[in-house]
Amino acid sequence: MKIMYLILFKNLMLNGINEMKYSANLGLLWTEMKLEKAIFEAKKNSFDAVELWWPYEEDPKIIRNASEKTGLPILCLNTVKGNLEKGDFGLSALPNRKKEAKEAIKKAAEYAEKIRCKNIHLLAGIVDFSPSSLTTLLDNLKYARDICEPKGIGILIEPKNRRDIPKYFISTIEQGCEIIDLVDSKNVKLIFDFYHIQINQGDLMRNIEKYISFIGHFQIASMPQRNEPIDGEINYKWVIPQIDKLGYNGYAGAEYKPKTNTNDGIAWLKTFRQYS
Repeated sequence: MKIMYLILFKNLMLNGINEMKYSANLGLLWTEMKLEKAIFEAKKNSFDAVELWWPYEEDPKIIRNASEKTGLPILCLNTVKGNLEKGDFGLSALPNRKKEAKEAIKKAAEYAEKIRCKNIHLLAGIVDFSPSSLTTLLDNLKYARDICEPKGIGILIEPKNRRDIPKYFISTIEQGCEIIDLVDSKNVKLIFDFYHIQINQGDLMRNIEKYISFIGHFQIASMPQRNEPIDGEINYKWVIPQIDKLGYNGYAGAEYKPKTNTNDGIAWLKTFRQYS
């Protein structure tokens, strides 16, 4: 433990405290616009990056061009949910859907490469925990690792809350980190979504401090409404500087449901810039 803090102290002395960067999640923000235009709108409103949900119907050349013109990197996109009519929320941990899961991973990796997206997020799916579902998820993560690493694409997994998505395979930070350890790849990281983690576990800052080496991305929203991150249970004014002090050098994704429309509530971003 002492060694870890000595290394952190040395990094802070050499590089200074990092400042949080912010990405616009275009699965929820500016959804009334075409995706290309939404990327330009994110730039106009001073975001540092964008992240996508399922952009597969969009021409990848157009999306990549918008990213390059704005200078906003694309941080991640999701693998497909599966059969929406049957209530699928991902395929990667479903033992009877292995072929579909690998096709979804391949599709995500190929699309990510075309638009120069930095990560793909593997949706684990809704399934009862069992040795076979864990084995299936690990097999699919290793498959993703093998095809993504040569392309320079990272892999993300995310614990989701049991209230909104009952029986989602990954529901706690500990579970996600254990899975990452089992895959044994520096290319696989955790999404720490404040909304999901607050519902399932709370104790936010202690969990961040404990698992910071596993975290590849943060996502923010208010609690319990999941609106703009300016009120509610989570004190981001205090939390953001604490994360900066840990040496985190990534992004916090704005993944929230606007109370009215995106532009009416976007003033929070300017306020958050003052926290770092």
